[in-house]
Amino acid sequence: MIRLEGIAKEFPDKVLFNNTGLVIKPGMRIGLVGPNGSGKTTLLRLMLGYETPDNGNVLVDKGTVIGYLPQDIIPGSRRSILEEVMKSYPEVAELEEKIYSASQQLAEEPHNQRILSRLSQLQENYERLEGWSLEDRAGRILSGLGFQTTDFHRLLEEFSGGWRMRVALAGILLLQPDMLFLDEPTNHLDLDATIWLEAFLANWKGGLIMISHDRTFLDTSVTHIVELDQAAINLYKGIFSSFIEQKKLRRDQQEAAFRNQQRKIASTERFIERFRYKNTKASQVQSRVKQLGKMELVDAPTTDKPHFRLTIPQPGRAPLKVAQFKEARKQYGDLVVYPRLNLTIERGQKIGLVGYNGAGKSTLLKMLAEETSLSDGSLEFGDGVEKAYFAQHQLEILDPQKTVYETIELVAGGWSISQIRGYLGGFLFSGDSVEKLVKVLSGGEKSRLALARMLVEPSHLLLLDEPTNHLDMISRDVVERVLAEFQGTLVCISHDRHFLNTVTNMTIDIGNGKLIVYTGNYEYYSWKSSQQEDGSNGKLKKGVVESAGKDARILARKEQKRLENERKKLTRETNKLESDLENQTNIINDPANASDYIKIQQAMTAQEELETAYLKLLDRLGKIEGTIK
Repeated sequence: MIRLEGIAKEFPDKVLFNNTGLVIKPGMRIGLVGPNGSGKTTLLRLMLGYETPDNGNVLVDKGTVIGYLPQDIIPGSRRSILEEVMKSYPEVAELEEKIYSASQQLAEEPHNQRILSRLSQLQENYERLEGWSLEDRAGRILSGLGFQTTDFHRLLEEFSGGWRMRVALAGILLLQPDMLFLDEPTNHLDLDATIWLEAFLANWKGGLIMISHDRTFLDTSVTHIVELDQAAINLYKGIFSSFIEQKKLRRDQQEAAFRNQQRKIASTERFIERFRYKNTKASQVQSRVKQLGKMELVDAPTTDKPHFRLTIPQPGRAPLKVAQFKEARKQYGDLVVYPRLNLTIERGQKIGLVGYNGAGKSTLLKMLAEETSLSDGSLEFGDGVEKAYFAQHQLEILDPQKTVYETIELVAGGWSISQIRGYLGGFLFSGDSVEKLVKVLSGGEKSRLALARMLVEPSHLLLLDEPTNHLDMISRDVVERVLAEFQGTLVCISHDRHFLNTVTNMTIDIGNGKLIVYTGNYEYYSWKSSQQEDGSNGKLKKGVVESAGKDARILARKEQKRLENERKKLTRETNKLESDLENQTNIINDPANASDYIKIQQAMTAQEELETAYLKLLDRLGKIEGTIK
């Protein structure tokens, strides 16, 4: 168990946590969510003991083993990747050396009982640590993460940062700790490896705390959501989709409670003001004064933080055929990626590329971007087609010594200072932040800047390789929305299935140098693939349930509408009575009527009747406002 009690953590420019806490029980599988900069990685580091809170306590049960995969790219080494994974069990390697040494001694002295006994004890310890099967398990994990058997003995330094991260993940998974701490584990994984990791985590028996902005991955991997917001830690039970619904419900309830309380306060204050000096209402006035004094105020709902307001310049009308491969061939040395490629990409198509690692997805994208040449055949673009390419290495080619402003100024020829600043503001770079050097930006900030740089000029064809990596969910939602509204053509690679479902209208499955085209998004592709396997779908039951739920929601909305209309009517009547009461009070207090006893008496009688009606309206209005959500 891990307990956080009254923790506080503050940096010079921000308060991350303020007297907040959390209890993590064994076996809980937690998705840690919140905007970039809300303190997710800091919270992991506090629980790991890498950082200490300014106040409060972080308590971890004795003997708890935690496996931690940081977000940073893993440095290379001269060890093979299999050795790198196996070093998670350093005692196994030590035992292997001791067993080998003892075996050599026994070969020289076969009747030495002391050596034989020692060798037997070493082998028992080795078996207890499952040393005999450890290498096989390490190999299975590496294979699941996309490595070929021939890769196992290659040096770690030969692999890119993303592949090194997979090796580090394999080492942690081999360790089988009590708790897994994963910081953006899918950022460097392709779709196949992401799906494999989902399956692996589905069978994971220990606890899990994971930072991820991939909502589909969260939905399949966690049982709880912890949200960091407004310097507090909020725990929700359920998957991410359930958390969204619960959060909206909590916000709606708080907003309704706040609105109703404000109305009640205003109504009570009006009553007190009107009848403050009337002896016959003195007890009622005092009662309402006490009510106000004892009232526990409901906090106003917090407004959403400013988010990534991405605007993509829309291109002019492109020709019907945007790009066309004819008998194209691509090979690297003896490796033939595409022996014979024929593909036409048409105006308005938004294509998601899927397939196993190494199938040729990035190669196809690079050929379209003309980043790599064809080995044979042809690639033709329609007349006047402009294209833009966002690759995973885009973050690396940003000049670290340039400011955010200078990065855009270099490619935005003819733009004024205000235009550049306005454009950057749409990407959440405002004020002094445009003067930040690229080298001090976070991963998410660099992604936003790279996208901004690419999209300065309108393009008919967008080529995107993992465009949402390092972006938080708010930023991803905005990217998804604007790309869905983009009027040009798009070809993308993404391991984020929610992104693919929202943005694409066509899926191309790549494998063994061949393409299979599906005329729908990833969800359609997945369904169609499963249909080919078992032919079932279960749509009827789902449709019936959705229809019943829809009917119930319609009835609830109608009732809320009726109550809202009644509230408006009562408010109008209350305002009218207040005006009438004001008129009668003016008649009674008018010096010109001081000697007109009959007129004053009539005004006082009318005032009493109006007050009675006014109180009834206030009571009914209070009940209505307490019912409206």
